[in-house]
Amino acid sequence: MDALIVTANKQISASLSSAVRRAGADNIAVAFDAVTAKRMACDRGFDLTVVYAEGTAGRSVELARAIATRGYGGVILIASAANGDELAGRLEEDGVLVLTKPLSHVELFRTVALVRATNNRIARLIEEKRDLLKKIDDMRLISRAKLILMQTMGYTEEQAHKHIEKRAMDARRTRAEVAVEILKTYEV
Repeated sequence: MDALIVTANKQISASLSSAVRRAGADNIAVAFDAVTAKRMACDRGFDLTVVYAEGTAGRSVELARAIATRGYGGVILIASAANGDELAGRLEEDGVLVLTKPLSHVELFRTVALVRATNNRIARLIEEKRDLLKKIDDMRLISRAKLILMQTMGYTEEQAHKHIEKRAMDARRTRAEVAVEILKTYEV
């Protein structure tokens, strides 16, 4: 897991880096300002970004929101206990997890594990979506090829379907590959 730590404090960055590494991050990068953090997040797309809020947390909140809404992995904002609940409510819709100071290593470890589990689930959903979109594209191709066969060869839909299936089976190719071949042959 690749992680980005964002804090203006070098001592805190070292502590957070150590804790995130123990929680399972392989590669850890550190940014000491929001501009660098945004650029790094856009260039690399980290699995986890930890933003350590200083003071009123205004800029940190906007940074966490910007990174989260662009879909660059999980985002954890570490804020003061005084405004942690309010920030958690504001950032919930963006998918930012808010932890409050003082922060225990156990709490950070569990939250990083939660982010890792969520990232794995999202990756599976993205793969399923990609597979479904491919199936839909294949079905469109096959439907167009069937329509062409019906128009040019006078086949019924069932005959066109069987023709495509038989050609695919005989040639040991997918129905979509056969459909593309038919479309190339008959479409102008």
